[in-house]
Amino acid sequence: MVVDPQHDVLYAAQEDVGVWRIPLQREAFGRPVLIDRVREFGRDATYDPETEECTVSAIPHPDSGTHLSADAEGLTSVRHRNRSVTLIVSSQGDNRFVEYTLRGRYLRTFTVAAGAVDSVEHSDGTAVTTAPLGPRFPTGLLVVHDGENTPAETADGEVRENTNFKLVPWSS
Repeated sequence: MVVDPQHDVLYAAQEDVGVWRIPLQREAFGRPVLIDRVREFGRDATYDPETEECTVSAIPHPDSGTHLSADAEGLTSVRHRNRSVTLIVSSQGDNRFVEYTLRGRYLRTFTVAAGAVDSVEHSDGTAVTTAPLGPRFPTGLLVVHDGENTPAETADGEVRENTNFKLVPWSS
């Protein structure tokens, strides 16, 4: 979840549904609006006890989204230098991040690809600032959770489950 205090709105990701825009009012919440759905929304699923995951039907559903892949995860808002504010959502199922206007209009999709560090997969969260943070991050910083940090094998051949955070210059 992330709050836009300027517009009194709460944004919440619901993993298998999508992203909600919920107006905040003095004593209560306003009517929630689903601004985008995950691709898997409305599709039949079968539980696999061996993997403890659901396998989603490949048959598209008329209410499915096109930009997010379940699980919709970490949200962050970005205040750009031109004063506009956008919303970034972690699209965990396809290892991407999706950017929207605060009203839910799709802007772009991006990934954190391998470079100085390994790529980002299965991200549970993201945060960003556009404030200058020294010579390494002069235009700001994107921090993302990497659910599959590599290498997953140690020097002595031991396999480890490992996650971490990647620090990416915002200009990248």
